[in-house]
Amino acid sequence: MLSVLDRHIRFWHLWVANGVALAWFAGMSLATQMALPGIKLFRCPIGLCFGYYSPIELQATLTRVGRSGRQFFAETLLPLDMVLPALLLVALTVTYAWFSRPNQDAGVPLSTGARYALLCVPLFYCLADYAENWALAEALQAFPNISYRLARRASFLTAAKSQLIVAALGIAVALVIVAWGRARQPGPGDI
Repeated sequence: MLSVLDRHIRFWHLWVANGVALAWFAGMSLATQMALPGIKLFRCPIGLCFGYYSPIELQATLTRVGRSGRQFFAETLLPLDMVLPALLLVALTVTYAWFSRPNQDAGVPLSTGARYALLCVPLFYCLADYAENWALAEALQAFPNISYRLARRASFLTAAKSQLIVAALGIAVALVIVAWGRARQPGPGDI
């Protein structure tokens, strides 16, 4: 897979993949803020959450948003969030591949094994996000009788997804910074 990407990837692929993922995320955020003005996406239990949230927090949030909020989650936000992980997986894969291409002056020199290992992080994020969406869909269907076990599973998956996406984005930023630094280094004939 990486050898095919290395041969065919172009800079515009990087911009399009990342632009589409960012635009989709911005659209989801805007839709959520318009539908649920009091809900923060970077707070437990909905959105980015690095640690555990209790079953009571999930129950309280779903109660606070009311029937229309739960309907928005089930019919709008969850379907939109089924696209975002795939878009982020593509964007991060293209970013990792572009900035770690072999034999590039500005590329980050990594072995093939290291490149594949790094690609596991966005893949695991994608899987965790899909599993979290499934758990939240189950919680919405079970509301107000959300089992402790279901709430714990949703909490664990939300934390896993949140930590993995931050790690994946951190890797992408690190690759960009190192590649930028390597591009600025003078070559052997420049000294």
